[in-house]
Amino acid sequence: MQKKPWDSSLELLINFELSAPTQGFYRRPYVAVWIEDKEGSPVRTLELWYQQGRGVRWLRHLSAWLRGEQLRKLADGGDLTATASSPTRQPGKYSVAWDGKDDMKKLASQGEYFIAIEVAQEHGPYELLRKGFPLTNKPLKADLGGNSQIKSASIELRKKR
Repeated sequence: MQKKPWDSSLELLINFELSAPTQGFYRRPYVAVWIEDKEGSPVRTLELWYQQGRGVRWLRHLSAWLRGEQLRKLADGGDLTATASSPTRQPGKYSVAWDGKDDMKKLASQGEYFIAIEVAQEHGPYELLRKGFPLTNKPLKADLGGNSQIKSASIELRKKR
């Protein structure tokens, strides 16, 4: 049975807030935000924040994203660290939109997916927030919770603005 394609007039908005440091020396965290299919295979890297150059050695601390990226690279080639990355950022609120396309720019099918937000700091804490959600053509709002590095996170499936 062929899966129904996602309505390309929709977008999935991922909102999250990086926690402020509570004490001591603070380095801005490395962050990866991506979508996985129901089997846990990478679909699309939406954000990758790390310090290029000398910071590449710390990229391995985004271990869940890196495992998926290695699988994706074997299947599709290319290097997302060169094309999808941007500088690290301070604590605060951020939004990332997914247009429903995979890393090869093909539209995803409706079904079960996971959103993953991974945060790691040099010589600091590590957190992975990973939650499943149904990708349909119906509006959706869901709270993803939080942890010590991600104060809060939520998703909203809506018409593109």
